[in-house]
Amino acid sequence: MLPRPRQARRQSLTALGEAPDRVASEFRRRVRTDLASQDWYSRFDEDSLRWFRERGMRMSELLLGHLDTTRRAGRDQLIEQASLLGREYGVEAKRRGLSLGEATQAFLFFRARFMAEIAQVARRRALASEQASLLFEEADRALDRVILALIQGHQA
Repeated sequence: MLPRPRQARRQSLTALGEAPDRVASEFRRRVRTDLASQDWYSRFDEDSLRWFRERGMRMSELLLGHLDTTRRAGRDQLIEQASLLGREYGVEAKRRGLSLGEATQAFLFFRARFMAEIAQVARRRALASEQASLLFEEADRALDRVILALIQGHQA
């Protein structure tokens, strides 16, 4: 019998040569560039925007920390915190008058820009397809957990 091929292990962002702070900065730049054109954005007052902005920055830190950690226990802890924050987002979005559809649309706006920045990491680092796939899959799973928590929070 031939030995099974070794499955690649996902490397941390840092091990890939990508500082999480840089990824966060580029993500925030993408968001700032596109945010004003969103219908739901104009409905918030400055206090609401500050509330969401502060938690959004924390959310990106948690998600990037999740992608920068290779130990399962550390990843699980970070994604659990991100999920709790996602639930808070859902509760607050509902409290501030966003429908579930609008809250989901807002989340998908940020998700698209987050994933676009992950794609940039793969391009900048010329990741092998297997390593890029592992990174995308991990980011996608994490974001799925957050959006499900957001929906649960909105429906609570």
